[in-house]
Amino acid sequence: MPIYAEFRTSRIASPARPPYDDDVPQIAIDIALTLPPELRCRALESSALLTRRMSSLAHPSAFQLGRPFPAHEDAQACEPHVSLFMLQVDESEIGEVLRGVEGVATPSPATMATGQHWAHNPYGAPELYFHRSAQWMTLQRAVVAAVEPLRRGRLRETDPAGVRLLDLIEALRRDGSDPMRLRQLQTWGYDEVADADHDRFRPHLTLAWPADNTFRVDLNELPAPALFDGVLTDLAVFRLRPNGTCTRQYGGYPLCGKLPAN
Repeated sequence: MPIYAEFRTSRIASPARPPYDDDVPQIAIDIALTLPPELRCRALESSALLTRRMSSLAHPSAFQLGRPFPAHEDAQACEPHVSLFMLQVDESEIGEVLRGVEGVATPSPATMATGQHWAHNPYGAPELYFHRSAQWMTLQRAVVAAVEPLRRGRLRETDPAGVRLLDLIEALRRDGSDPMRLRQLQTWGYDEVADADHDRFRPHLTLAWPADNTFRVDLNELPAPALFDGVLTDLAVFRLRPNGTCTRQYGGYPLCGKLPAN
């Protein structure tokens, strides 16, 4: 049996009053897979195409990959990536996170990425979705197991769409519309986890994000999803910015494990 086969919801941590220490600066971070050079260039070109198209229709994107996030003090560019886990930590704990991520990367094999389809997320952001495989889920579960304890029950202030997580959790409690999403937010502080009880993990690459979440940019003329097939070899820890963008990279580690035999 694989080591993470029994990865399941094991406790519910109440987020009503996160144990924040007001004297210690806190940051939201993203543990993500980066893209190899060819796929990175393709992602940058696709993001540029989409943002030009959106601007021409008077629906500008909040960001463009390869450029700094507007109106932020962070001058580093938004990096193409596939998120595995987002969490809130004290800035002083970044070293612990890096050690945890390195501990996952060293025995884990490179991830085979297979582009599946283009689609808009519920807020109108154009995204490329990858085929989910056991390899993807095993890697994500390993990341969550290694770094989630460092969250210490803390919540990010908002999700990528800018919705306050405390408000979202309260709304889900009241209306009962998505109990599995609620449980993941309460348990992991993140609602896209490959939990064995209810798998919500959908690996994807976000290319742009409209200010008007009712707008849907045309996805024609984008590269065929298969052109994003490749081998993802590096796991990184990023500073998380609005709309799920990743800017400052705190550290990156190659996936050094051997691929399983066929």
